[in-house]
Amino acid sequence: MTAVLTTEAATGPAPSARKLDERNANSILLAAILALTAIRLGLASYLGLVDDEAYYRIWSLGSSLSYLDHPPMVAWIIGAGRAIAGDTTLGVRLLGPLIGAGGALVLWRTAHLLYGAEIARASVWIMLAMPLLAVGGIIVTPDLPSVLFAGLVVWALAELDRSQNPRWWLAVGLFAGLGFLSKYTNLFLGGTILVWLIAAPENRKWFRTAELWIGGVIAAIVASPVVIWNAEHDWASFTKQFGRVAHSGAAGPTYLLEFIGVFLALASPVIAVLAIVGLVKITRSAIESRGERRNDVLLAASILPMLIYFAAHALHDRVQGNWPAPLYPSLAICAAITLQNLSLKRQRTTFLVALGIGFAMTVAIYAHAVHPLAATAKDPTEQMRGWPALADAIEAKRRETNAGWVATSSYATTGQLLMGLKGRSEVAQLDQRIRYEFLPPLAPSLLEKPALYVELERRVDLPLMKQKFRKIEPLGTLTRANGTPGGATYVLYLLSDPPTPPL
Repeated sequence: MTAVLTTEAATGPAPSARKLDERNANSILLAAILALTAIRLGLASYLGLVDDEAYYRIWSLGSSLSYLDHPPMVAWIIGAGRAIAGDTTLGVRLLGPLIGAGGALVLWRTAHLLYGAEIARASVWIMLAMPLLAVGGIIVTPDLPSVLFAGLVVWALAELDRSQNPRWWLAVGLFAGLGFLSKYTNLFLGGTILVWLIAAPENRKWFRTAELWIGGVIAAIVASPVVIWNAEHDWASFTKQFGRVAHSGAAGPTYLLEFIGVFLALASPVIAVLAIVGLVKITRSAIESRGERRNDVLLAASILPMLIYFAAHALHDRVQGNWPAPLYPSLAICAAITLQNLSLKRQRTTFLVALGIGFAMTVAIYAHAVHPLAATAKDPTEQMRGWPALADAIEAKRRETNAGWVATSSYATTGQLLMGLKGRSEVAQLDQRIRYEFLPPLAPSLLEKPALYVELERRVDLPLMKQKFRKIEPLGTLTRANGTPGGATYVLYLLSDPPTPPL
């Protein structure tokens, strides 16, 4: 562990001994990455899907250039996993832990290029201990590839800076385009590139190279499926997502304080403080050197554009905890830089405390997901539990009532029931059909039969049912055992006699 934190300039053993220590430190880190990957694969197989994962699985059932909620990368990742490991929870999540391990290696190389071996190792240890990325290494959402490709853009820029080979702009363009195919948040990487080019005087020469502009063309071509889909759908996804930018709620400090508090929790408190201190240090260094310290300029530029936007957004609306996820690897480097500037004794103590708290929080989250440590009414892990039994009960009720198909009114219930029923019944959401247009339509003969409506009690939409069907018969409720007091209650109706085709 000492080898992780000692600085290269420190007086120490002979060069041969230092090389041996470095190899040992790298081996320990690699072993930790592999062990965590194995644990995450095990949990990925054991734990049920959260609502969003079940919904994204639907995307992998058909082909589309893009989707209403996000670009298509998460669908491709899930589709590839299902092709390898089957239509199981492990299949849906298979690539998640592997992408997380790859991201750790990318961070190591980036930090090594910018600040050397010791900070590289410390950065990866810190990233491994961040609870948000530990959870994101299991649950497959658009944040997973978003973090990876954001890290790859920064890595390619670091390689460009080290080698001065303009061909790295082609890689930057490729990774930027793939990032946009992952999540719209990755547009902020354009700000990273622009700030790095302008703020460091020596970088402005790249504006005169053809490779920079070719890289931009590559990014545009790679990102084009999302633009084409939006153009064909009245810009529905852009309107939905970018509409948040224009939202104007009540201004005040509440959401900003929440944003800060959530960051302290999801990065873990000590790591978060170290990261903030390091960010201030490298930003000051970049400014005071007038851009001469290009490594500091690049690290600051990889964080500040997105961070400033989220801070401004938090002045009038909530910033969801996962939105800043692409910043976490760069913030891990900032935390490692802070550690390097402490005395050796404080380095070791602070490093161990930071990792200890981060890993303890992660273990608690994992353990609670497996078996609830405390029963609470609002438990984010409850989405993972009870679906197979509920799906069986719903299928039995459908057969009992001679319903032809299952109707819902939310993407969450639709996704979970499609996963739970696995083809035993057709499931369709009555509204928001743009979410599912890439799927084959339900057979007309099936739609002529009654529908069994199933929805979480608080999501029941009676006006929608009355709009779609003349006859609505209540059938009672079913309970999903989700580890919370009382479980989750689902209301059932038998719907028939539609005035027009219900879908």
